[in-house]
Amino acid sequence: MSTVVNSSFGLFLKKDFLSKELCRVVRSEMSSSEGSPASVMRTDERLVEENVRRTVTKEVSGETRSLLGEKLTEAKAELEAYFGVELTHPQEPQFLFYRKGDFFQVHTDIGTNPKLPEAVRGRKVSAVVFLNDESEEPGEDTYSGGSLIIYGILKDPRFESRGFRVPGTAGMLLAFRSDLFHEVTPVTSGSRYTVVSWFD
Repeated sequence: MSTVVNSSFGLFLKKDFLSKELCRVVRSEMSSSEGSPASVMRTDERLVEENVRRTVTKEVSGETRSLLGEKLTEAKAELEAYFGVELTHPQEPQFLFYRKGDFFQVHTDIGTNPKLPEAVRGRKVSAVVFLNDESEEPGEDTYSGGSLIIYGILKDPRFESRGFRVPGTAGMLLAFRSDLFHEVTPVTSGSRYTVVSWFD
């Protein structure tokens, strides 16, 4: 399994998208806020299926939600240039908290079923903002496991099932085409904090 360390293979990486201090503040708010099990889209309804996706969507203040939305909007022009597509404003960000054992099986962020909401069918670019570091060794404010693996980057049949691991780094923005298959492996220690959104 390869490790992607720069903007290549159709992946956009911006390492200092958020400051370490802002990451700490948002993590702290998420830790103390209410949450609910994250859902998956099944045609026109959202269902909790913990055999497919097990993580928690956290509620944050309107100020925090607006701040992250503004930061993502500021990145729109760079993403349009990188992916060569015209994008609208980002969708409402989700604040995701993965505990030990949490995961998200292989999936894409887009669907063609006409019963799916337009907000899902129209997605072009997916964005993930990491709020803490992934580490092989357990440590304070880090997590182990919980790796983001992206498939289908190399357009060669021999590599269709080969996944690329993108290590989480606090403050980093990762963006990729919403039709790429990807997964989050089970967290083995610590807690994984991310913010996710989509551009259509």
